[in-house]
Amino acid sequence: MEYIAILLILLAGIGNPVQTAVNSRLRFALGTPLISSTVSFTVGLLVLALLTLLTCGTLFVPASVASQVPWWAWGGGVIGAVMLTALIVVFPKLGGVLTVLLPMIGQIFLSILIDTFGWFGSEPIALSVPRVAGLLLVTAGLVCYVVGKGRQEDSGSGAKGVGIVWLVAGVLIGFCFAIQPVMNGVLATVLSSSVHASFISFAISTVILYILLLAMPGERSHMARMFRPQSPWWMWTGGLLGAYFVTMFAWFTPLLGIGVCSVVSIFGQLVSGAAIEGRGLFGNPARRINALQYIGIGLVLPGVVLVNL
Repeated sequence: MEYIAILLILLAGIGNPVQTAVNSRLRFALGTPLISSTVSFTVGLLVLALLTLLTCGTLFVPASVASQVPWWAWGGGVIGAVMLTALIVVFPKLGGVLTVLLPMIGQIFLSILIDTFGWFGSEPIALSVPRVAGLLLVTAGLVCYVVGKGRQEDSGSGAKGVGIVWLVAGVLIGFCFAIQPVMNGVLATVLSSSVHASFISFAISTVILYILLLAMPGERSHMARMFRPQSPWWMWTGGLLGAYFVTMFAWFTPLLGIGVCSVVSIFGQLVSGAAIEGRGLFGNPARRINALQYIGIGLVLPGVVLVNL
C-alpha cells in the first residue's frame, strides 16, 4: 500500500505544473488570476461534490461526527484561499524564481518539523541521519533547478531590492502548503473519506474566493466571462487536477507523513515542469532545459529515496 501511495502522490506532483499551465491559459482567457483561480476551484468543487455524493451519499457531516473533528482541522479550505491570494500578492514583489523557491523550501522544512514532533495530531517520525541527508539533497536540488530556470528565462533571482518582509512572506506561504494537507488529513480520518474532506476544503476555499471577487470592483467587472464557453477545452480542467492533488494529500498524509508527501510531490513537479517547458506543452513556448536544471532533478531523486528510509 505504501508504494501505491507514493506513486499516487508522485502523480499528484506531476499534475501540479500541468494545472498551473492550464490555469495560466485560463487566466489569459478570463483576464485576472483571481478570476481564473475561482473558476478552477468551482470546477473542482463540482467534481468533488459529485464524487462525495456517490461515495458518501451526502455532502453534509452528521453532528455526531463533526463534534469529533478538532476545530483547527476545518481550516484547510481557509489556508487554501490564503495561499492562493498570498501568491498573487507576493509574485510582483519576489519575482518568478523566489515565488517558486521560497514556498517550496518553507514547505519542506515545516513538513519535516511536523513529522518529527508530531504536530497537528500526526504520528511522530524520528529525524534519522538518512532523512536529514535526503532533506538537504532535496533542498539543494530544488535551488539548482529553480535558479537554473531563472537564468534560462533571464528573469533574475527576484532577490534584488526585495525587503525581508516579502522574503519571510514567501517562506510562510510554504508553511501553509505544509499545514493544509495535515488539516485535511485529520478531517479525512475522522470522516473516513478523503473525498468528503477535500470537498469541504474546496467548498470553504471557493466561498472565500467568491467573497473576494464580489468585494473587489476591478475583479467584479470580469465575472461575466467566468463560465462562457471558450477554447481550448482543456483550459477548464485545472480544477480536476487540483481536486486530485488535495484528495491524494488528504488520503495519504496520515499514512506517509507530510514530509514524504512533500518531497515526492516536489520531485514530480520538477520532472513535469521540465517536460512542459522542454516540449512547449499547453501553449507554452518551448525552452531548452539547461544543465543546472538537470542537476537539480538529479539531486532531488536520491533525496526522495533517503527521506523515505
